[in-house]
Amino acid sequence: MNAFVFVAILATASALPLEVFEDETGQEFAIVPLQRQRREVTWGANQGGYSLGQKGTLYNNGIHSLDGSISGSKAWGSHGLKPDSYNGRLDYGHKPSGSGAFISADRTPGWGTDVNAGAKYNIAGGKNWNADVTGQYGRHFGGPGGTGKPQAGVMLNVGGKF
Repeated sequence: MNAFVFVAILATASALPLEVFEDETGQEFAIVPLQRQRREVTWGANQGGYSLGQKGTLYNNGIHSLDGSISGSKAWGSHGLKPDSYNGRLDYGHKPSGSGAFISADRTPGWGTDVNAGAKYNIAGGKNWNADVTGQYGRHFGGPGGTGKPQAGVMLNVGGKF
C-alpha cells in the first residue's frame, strides 16, 4: 500500500506542468508560482485553562479574501490530551463593497455543537455614511438539552461620521 501511495505521488508530481524560461546566458529556470499567505499561531492561558489555535488568510486576490481560524482549549483540571472544546471559523470578504459572510462551529464534547452563519451586504454609502443589511443564523445541536430552536435575525444598519 505504501508503494502505491508513493507511486501515485510521483505520478502526480511529474504530471504537473512547469514553465521553463531561458535567460540571456542560456541557463534554464523552472518558474513555480508562489502564493505564500501569512498564518499566525495564537495561544493563551488564564485561571480556567489554556488554548491554542491558528488563524490565517487562505485566499486573497485583492478583491476577494477568505480567512480561517481553528482553536482548541482545555481546562487545567481535566484529564487526557484531547481538548475540552474546539472551534473553527471561515470569513469571506469582498473588499470593494465591504460586504462579507462567515460560518463558524463550536464543539464541546458532552455539551453539543453551536453552529452560526451570517452575512453583511452594503446597500449604499458615501464619504461619511453607510447603510448595510446584516443577517445571522445560529443553532445548538446535541448535548444534554438536545437540539435547540434556530435563532435568526436581520438588521438594517445606518451609520455616519460627524
